Amino acid sequence: MQSLHYILSRLRSEILTPEQQQFQYLCECWLEIVGTVAGIHTRPVSWHRGVLNVATSSSTWSQDLTLKRIQIIQKLNQKLSFPVQDIRFSAAGWRYQPNADQQVSLSASTDELSQIWHEHPSRVEVSTPTRKDFIGVPLRSSLTPLTAFESWAKSLKQRSQHLPLCPQCHCPTPPGELSRWSVCGFCAMQNVDR
Repeated sequence: MQSLHYILSRLRSEILTPEQQQFQYLCECWLEIVGTVAGIHTRPVSWHRGVLNVATSSSTWSQDLTLKRIQIIQKLNQKLSFPVQDIRFSAAGWRYQPNADQQVSLSASTDELSQIWHEHPSRVEVSTPTRKDFIGVPLRSSLTPLTAFESWAKSLKQRSQHLPLCPQCHCPTPPGELSRWSVCGFCAMQNVDR
């Protein structure tokens, strides 16, 4: 007598094509490849002609992982028999349904998420405004859309006046982005698309 697990794995190997088997293996080792936090916010959804399509929980995750896709492809190709030529990340079609493994890792990963936020290249320390900062600013109830925008633009300008400039577009840029990509995040994304 054979175990049910053995019989199912034999059936799977007889029914699925080698590419389908590889995609299934890829889904099983996805968390190991991208890490726990990214694995919670992503899910491989299809594999077609060497292109892996991955659903993400937000466009922010799509953007971040698109910038890391070369490293992810290299890690995948070390494990797989058919090479991954490209990965496309998209928030379209994402429906978050954590499985039991992910639910356990969700509680364990809150510290990891906090650490990622503190190390994020686009993070800029913002001081808490004091009462002195609000002198001359109209009360919220008296703000019109125009004055609200002007107030926001003024605070953004003050916040970014001490930031270094991107060498490509000359916009104020968080230092973390410059140290990571040598340009601002927007220029880095444009360079990826080229």
